[in-house]
Amino acid sequence: METVCLPDAFPRAYRRVYMAQFEGVRNGGELRDALIRASKADDDAERRRVDFAFVDARLVQSRQQLMTAIVQAVVGAMRRDPKRPGAEVGLKTPSIHSDLLWTLHSNNNIAEALRRFGVSSTTSTLILVRVAPPLDAGELVQHMSQLVDGTLQTRGLSLPSPALAWNEVGQTYKIQDTPAFQHQDTSQVDALICSMVASKYVGA
Repeated sequence: METVCLPDAFPRAYRRVYMAQFEGVRNGGELRDALIRASKADDDAERRRVDFAFVDARLVQSRQQLMTAIVQAVVGAMRRDPKRPGAEVGLKTPSIHSDLLWTLHSNNNIAEALRRFGVSSTTSTLILVRVAPPLDAGELVQHMSQLVDGTLQTRGLSLPSPALAWNEVGQTYKIQDTPAFQHQDTSQVDALICSMVASKYVGA
């Protein structure tokens, strides 16, 4: 698992980012069903049990793309209404973790973002992200491992090759006609995607 410390300027509730990658996931469909149940439940314990962003890694081109989405979601949670000084605008979705998935996508449709980037029965490589105050890392890893039926990558994130979902990446971000995409320039494509993710809340 990787742990990232965000600047002290961020609220304590969002000061740490914990990320773990699982390979060979076998219960993606069950996890999706658990998330749906938790969203409808009155039971806080059930919601806390799945209080993560469950990210299907197939469209994540780089660690920078994921971290850009995470930071933008945190910044989004801190937004203020320019017409009402001091008034919070806050998240675009019910939680920081669903906002992270929304931020990863190129449009404003949360259902589409969940379909493209969320866990499903076809997910094989899964990244769990928890944005939280400082936590016991050992307990968190144990909890993640109990949730996911798959192999935890002990050396942190090791994302799949971009070529595995190249066409879907182009369609998702609508960059099929760019020279970088046509020449399969992965570094330039990553820069384009990160730029889109970084500007997601502008005008949203």
